Amino acid sequence: MQEDRLIKDTNRGKQDKILVILGPTATGKTDLALILAHKFSGEIVSADSRQVYKGLDIGTGKRAGGGLSHIIFDSYWKIDGIPVFLYDVVSPKQQFSVKDYFQEAMSKVKNILHRENLPIIVGGTGLYIRALIYGLPNLQIPLNVKLREELVKLTLLELQEKLYSLSVSRWELLNKADRQNKRRLLRSIEIELMNPYIDTKFPIKGLSSNFNILKIGLTASRPFLREKINQRLLDRISQGLIAEGERLHKEGISYQKLRELGLEYRYLADHLEGLISREEFADILKIKIWQYAKRQLTWFKKEEGVFWFDVSSHDWEKEVEKLVKSWYDNLA
Repeated sequence: MQEDRLIKDTNRGKQDKILVILGPTATGKTDLALILAHKFSGEIVSADSRQVYKGLDIGTGKRAGGGLSHIIFDSYWKIDGIPVFLYDVVSPKQQFSVKDYFQEAMSKVKNILHRENLPIIVGGTGLYIRALIYGLPNLQIPLNVKLREELVKLTLLELQEKLYSLSVSRWELLNKADRQNKRRLLRSIEIELMNPYIDTKFPIKGLSSNFNILKIGLTASRPFLREKINQRLLDRISQGLIAEGERLHKEGISYQKLRELGLEYRYLADHLEGLISREEFADILKIKIWQYAKRQLTWFKKEEGVFWFDVSSHDWEKEVEKLVKSWYDNLA
């Protein structure tokens, strides 16, 4: 039984508990979070690197649950009566770093605990989740404006060569997509050059040092997951994904900026500029989103202490609820 793996801590109660739901795209993480939030007095904190941007709604799946009612507030969303934080934090024109996420999410988690509710962190951006749970030494490295002004003038190839010359090991840590992303390359160069200025005496700690965290992972067989990805993409196109891209561009988001937002928006820019047809847009995205899901699976396999559930199996939601209830009610 998975419940047997739960570790008891006599110094912690319900007000020290945090639930994390992670896994690859299209596994229904937010839908599960909403169900559990209703049952265990929860409030949701998104851990998605694109849901923080205003106006990126259909492509990032903010409206979970297939049409559940939602209300947009000044500082947070409410979906089916459940508060959801870290949606619509900044304009797509702005930069939003891992450190920004860490600070915003940490504040929201503490506020939820202060209200004596259960924080439910849910998403597929592994770096966000890892930073929030464990902290990251790189969070202490400040943005170097002068350095950035110099680096932003470099071409993609020049940035790649510069990072490789500075640190082969850091270059090898980047996946193929990151190596083609100027923003990721720039930040990696910045981290490498600013590393000597990290204050190791005062490390930025994550939630794991003070809280009882239960991590639920959602997964599925590859054929099942790939079919879910394909169907969800078609649903989002029918819901107005292309029109969303047109609106964002009319609001001043350049095609280049759309591409930097990744996945759906990268190929939306290509389609809106007439570089690919609607059919090509859908076909390319099915491949690219599947590749992204595989990278997520690889990342989360390294995450320790996760209770994994196959969303294609029978009664998996009941098994999750049973595990969460055992953990949530355990005050010993």
